[in-house]
Amino acid sequence: MKSRNLILAAAGLGLALTGIAPVVASAETSGDVSVQATHRKSAACTSPSGQKINISWGDGSVTTTVYYNNHCNQARAIELEFVRESGERFNKCFVAPAKTKSSKKIDNGNPNKVSILSRSTCP
Repeated sequence: MKSRNLILAAAGLGLALTGIAPVVASAETSGDVSVQATHRKSAACTSPSGQKINISWGDGSVTTTVYYNNHCNQARAIELEFVRESGERFNKCFVAPAKTKSSKKIDNGNPNKVSILSRSTCP
């Protein structure tokens, strides 16, 4: 691992000396190469008291992956609203099972609205 860092540093130095910015080296050191925003939401559980379902998703242009961690004793539906170029709105919905941590990939990108429903079924 140390030799890889040394090679990247040497490559960055070589690029800097030739007048080319060391983009690879700066991306390696910062650890932030994504330009997509990450959004988060949570909702309280009916039971157990004090627990939540937590979700997060990014602004994907082709697909949206929703990551969820449901600490509740009941399943919860997660609904995403999308808007087509024509202005038409449509929804995609899936159920996060009780006591489950996972993700769901939706074949549409950049949702307009994301909701955690209080029920355990999709409309």
